[in-house]
Amino acid sequence: MKSYSRQSYNLLNSLRETVEREALISSADHIICALSGGLDSVMLFYFLLYYKKQLDFKLTACHLHHGIRGLTADEDESFVRELCLQAEVGLDVRHADVPALAAEENLSLEAAGRMARHDFFRDLIRKYSPSTAGACRIALAHHADDAVETFLLNLGRGSGSRGVSSMRIADGYIIRPLLETREADLRKIALAESISWREDETNLSPEFLRNRIRHQLLPLWSELVAYDVSPVLLRYIGTVRENEDYLNRQAEEALKKACLPDNSLSSVIIADLDPAIQKRSLLLYLEKYYKDELDTDQADISNAHLTAVCASIQEAVYGDKKQRRHYLPQAVVAEIAESRILLLKNERLC
Repeated sequence: MKSYSRQSYNLLNSLRETVEREALISSADHIICALSGGLDSVMLFYFLLYYKKQLDFKLTACHLHHGIRGLTADEDESFVRELCLQAEVGLDVRHADVPALAAEENLSLEAAGRMARHDFFRDLIRKYSPSTAGACRIALAHHADDAVETFLLNLGRGSGSRGVSSMRIADGYIIRPLLETREADLRKIALAESISWREDETNLSPEFLRNRIRHQLLPLWSELVAYDVSPVLLRYIGTVRENEDYLNRQAEEALKKACLPDNSLSSVIIADLDPAIQKRSLLLYLEKYYKDELDTDQADISNAHLTAVCASIQEAVYGDKKQRRHYLPQAVVAEIAESRILLLKNERLC
């Protein structure tokens, strides 16, 4: 990709503007591109190569072999290795047995794959951060259509507004430069520039709920209302994110006041908060103390779970039941007493 059509240049320039507006990358940073070999990740890789010529940051790539798709997964790895070799970009590869992990942890293949990927990402951050002058970040290829699908997935899980707006352009060490771009636009440019990629046949399988949303629900919904519903949903997600940012700031202040010296929470302070801030404070507490152990993006700890915990807090402070224990997803236990609340992993119970 040494020269570009006007259409291709416009897309690349739009992505550059997103990166600069959100301050995703500086010249001192080390950016690790998560490269599966699929269309989205390959287009992210090519954009980062394009942008590197302007900013000259450190760029490497990573690839996780999930141990699921046999020969085709091996071919994906070979494709990614060749792509990085041609671009003279370093590559970290890890092989994981995701089916075994799913069985061991009693998870779906999707959830186990997510766990394996994020373990890999955390290890890469630990590996490269000490030698990086700026920030070390993982670049993921989630695009606007992924954001819509995740919104609907989390909405169906009862996650509340926080869960449905969870996919963000910048989220800790994760960046998503393509998040405002539609998949169709990426495909159009890839075809125009003769960029090759690997097709993952599991993306067509109706076994996975995300695929049913992508290939059945959204097309039918758009057909019924006679317009593409995704832009409407994207605007709604943007509005929810703005509201979430404000509420998160309120919850952070409440959490500071409620946190006790032993890192438990004051039941009295939490009980007097607005219900929305109560729930948000409990999630922030979990993220603060167990951020490397919980997959909070997936909203398994739903709005319904948090509502039940908050009801027990009210009962402990103002009612007759002074102690209660809630067993939550991801092996989290809420210990509620009249004076304090402790949220902890199950194996940490005394």
